[in-house]
Amino acid sequence: MLNKRIVKKALKCTLDLDNTSSLTPVKPEDLRSCETSMLIFDIFGGEILKTHYKKGWHFYNRINGKRIDFTRFKIGKSSGARPFEDIPSSPDEIHHYFEKEDYSTFFMRFVGAFEETVGLKIS
Repeated sequence: MLNKRIVKKALKCTLDLDNTSSLTPVKPEDLRSCETSMLIFDIFGGEILKTHYKKGWHFYNRINGKRIDFTRFKIGKSSGARPFEDIPSSPDEIHHYFEKEDYSTFFMRFVGAFEETVGLKIS
């Protein structure tokens, strides 16, 4: 079961780690939507969807018929935001937008942050 509050908190911690790390440069939000959508797909399943944005594609997920976009809080929710188009995408397409090593690092950081958020991390 997907608990949005816990996932959002773990993602925020993961993104904060990326922003302070000297190992991984900060990426634009549109690139983060790729990695985040792939991560949600890999862990929770569902579908990967996309919408046209000014700077290119914005990726997000649909799980059990519900649209889930964990990067929208970074992009903004202004009244002028474009509506979702819900164009189907795939892991094969989304892999073209990030390096495998960067995604592996992002994935492992998320797992650590998720464990810490739910209290599974052993000290």
